Amino acid sequence: MQYIYILHLTPYYSDASHWTDETNEILGQHWNYLVGLHSSSVMHLVGRTSYDPGHKDLMGICVFTAVSDTEAAEIMNNDPCVKSGVMMAKVHPFNLALLEGRLPKS
Repeated sequence: MQYIYILHLTPYYSDASHWTDETNEILGQHWNYLVGLHSSSVMHLVGRTSYDPGHKDLMGICVFTAVSDTEAAEIMNNDPCVKSGVMMAKVHPFNLALLEGRLPKS
């Protein structure tokens, strides 16, 4: 099954003045986590809106495959930004209908 998790900065980190070298290190771990899942064909699409921290519409999305709701929640909860409290996330079952380079299912 496919899932999506949507990430938002926690209110504390919505203020860019609260970001530290440690916060940036966690963001690097977050990126490496997603790249690793992508390399193993679990993560299909990752992106974020192009707003600065503090903007109400800043969010990230991750579209991925998991065998169950439980596994999907584990993938989301193991994201370093979620584990550390830099971001909060919510996972949803998701049907990826159209993707460039893939024909739609009939």
